[in-house]
Amino acid sequence: MADQQRLLDGMPQDVEQGGDADEGPTYTVGEALDCIGFGRFQGMVLFYCGCAWAADAVEMMLLSFLGPAVRCEWGISPSAESLITSIVFCGTMLGAYGWGVLGDAKGRRVGFAATAAFTFAFGILSAASPNYLSLVVLRGLMGVGLGGAPVAFALFLELVPSSKRGVLMVALQSFWTVGSMLEAALAWAILTDWGWRWLVAISSLPLLALLLLYPFLPESPYWLVASGRTADAQALLQRIAHANGRPLPPGRLAPSAAAAAAAKAQADSKALEVEGGTQGSTGTGKGMKIWGPLSQLATAFRPLLSGDLRRTTLLLLLIWFVNALCYYGLVLLTTSLHSHGGGSGCSTGGRLVLSSADLRDIFVASTAELPGLLLAAAVMDGLGRKWPLAASQLVIAAATGSLLLAPGRWDTALLFIGRACSMGSYAILYVYTPEVFPTRVRTFGLGVNNAMSRIGALVSPFLAVDLVERGSPGIAEGTLALACLAAAVACAFLPLETSGKELAVDGAANENSQEDGEMLPPAPSESEHRL
Repeated sequence: MADQQRLLDGMPQDVEQGGDADEGPTYTVGEALDCIGFGRFQGMVLFYCGCAWAADAVEMMLLSFLGPAVRCEWGISPSAESLITSIVFCGTMLGAYGWGVLGDAKGRRVGFAATAAFTFAFGILSAASPNYLSLVVLRGLMGVGLGGAPVAFALFLELVPSSKRGVLMVALQSFWTVGSMLEAALAWAILTDWGWRWLVAISSLPLLALLLLYPFLPESPYWLVASGRTADAQALLQRIAHANGRPLPPGRLAPSAAAAAAAKAQADSKALEVEGGTQGSTGTGKGMKIWGPLSQLATAFRPLLSGDLRRTTLLLLLIWFVNALCYYGLVLLTTSLHSHGGGSGCSTGGRLVLSSADLRDIFVASTAELPGLLLAAAVMDGLGRKWPLAASQLVIAAATGSLLLAPGRWDTALLFIGRACSMGSYAILYVYTPEVFPTRVRTFGLGVNNAMSRIGALVSPFLAVDLVERGSPGIAEGTLALACLAAAVACAFLPLETSGKELAVDGAANENSQEDGEMLPPAPSESEHRL
């Protein structure tokens, strides 16, 4: 009995004392955030998460300059140049799974800090790469860190009221545009004279600032409730209400039914192990240790591919793949098309030289993301998520297809339009995707789709760089246009519209209520959460 009591003592206090849950009125996290509204507290979190998003954009925009610069210095082939970019996206694809699981298991704060530290370390080290092989390895590891970017989105999403979720998430996405523009301006200022190593090193510094400010970052109240830490979530909501000068709803925060059931099941299981002694601790136990990570991954995937979420998940995987293929394809096309223009190319000293006109056009094309975001913010809450997303994919297809009809003459204008709509699509996807997944798999679901987008990004250099270098830009442009048409059709078949709906905590997202839908399996035990 003493051993069983010690097990119960390890349970969250608000779960163990669940008998008080019937006393007085209760409210959900979503209801509390809607009552508190958006204020100073979320404004500070917006700035912090936005800076993290801008830092990631800096690293991504850097890729469009790094490949051509390394090609000039080391004389590598077009395929090797493309690999410098693709290896980063390969790393982000792998990192998205790991950081997503970490963010769901250990909290958004832990996942946020881990990914920033990892990205900064390998970003700095890659600036000192002595040869091509070391550069590829270090950039790939840096990409693993970049795979955790969705954790920042999930954290901010879970701190804002549902009525302003679309506009605020687009506001967060705008920091990506700021980061892209800053990197283009930085390359304009130092790339030709200082070289790519200084550009890589300086581009990593914003991540160091984020690590220094990490102690001020709050945890997600949704994650706290889903983890059975209702008292901690209540305290956090009180802090937000005090900072914003708004009251909480009457009553107290309702605990998560799934968290209580999972904690009870875990305690019962451990109690049976105590009563049964050491039986079963050999043989099977070793097998569980070996196959634990695979079992955990299969358990995490199960709710995404079952019930009402299956169709949504599969369609989103296609849309994310295509949008990344087109977005990064257009980013790389912006540089590759201009690096072969008059006055641009490799100098005799092995340094990339871009003319002022080409640098200006690259910078102008990067500013296209801002109007794309503003347009997404204007229509997302009024027209919903699905149809603006489908329309943007159609416009991207038209813009990239038009590059075939008027090569050279209208390149900057068409790239501007394509990048504007592509960024608008990204803004909608980053709002819509976490809205359709419940709290326990929200960062994992977003991470899986983000990983699929990295596959599209991984392919993009071989279209937008390799084919252009080999004199076949039309094939690249036509492929991007057809892919966007397929994505537009997929958008039309998405079954859920999430605009104005409260985030789901325990069950799958539903158009009508967070209580509807398939319930998730019990939460994994603490040992299963370890990566």
